[in-house]
Amino acid sequence: MGIGRRLLDLARANLNALLDRAGRAAGRDMSDEELDKELDRRKRMREREDHERAARNQAEERARKSAEAAGRKREARRPPPSTPSRDKRLRDLYAQLETPYGASLDEVKKSFRRLMRKYHPDLHVKDPKKHKAATQLTMELTSAMSELEQLLAR
Repeated sequence: MGIGRRLLDLARANLNALLDRAGRAAGRDMSDEELDKELDRRKRMREREDHERAARNQAEERARKSAEAAGRKREARRPPPSTPSRDKRLRDLYAQLETPYGASLDEVKKSFRRLMRKYHPDLHVKDPKKHKAATQLTMELTSAMSELEQLLAR
């Protein structure tokens, strides 16, 4: 159940409680027949909400299972990455980001930020050659960072 749905359910519950208190404070007494009708109405409303919630949960579960099945099919088709080439690529990415091989993701991020502060194109606006070189370097650093994040997430 999403947070939006939870907030709506909470708001409804609070509104009903507020209306009940306001009705009691106004001194309005309901007859037994009116009270029974109101209780039946609220019971039907709760049953309908429960039914809708169950249907929503079933749909979410089917979608999740379908996505998992599709993911398993994709994984089955994809050959496992070869370890030597992956290690070589990781070493290249770490070197490009000027961090020691095997450094944590936090250390890599710190190094990336340091390099971006150092080589950001906005610092070299006056010299077109330096600006172009800085732009190219920051693009390479950014792609290396995103690729390294993906490889470390596996």
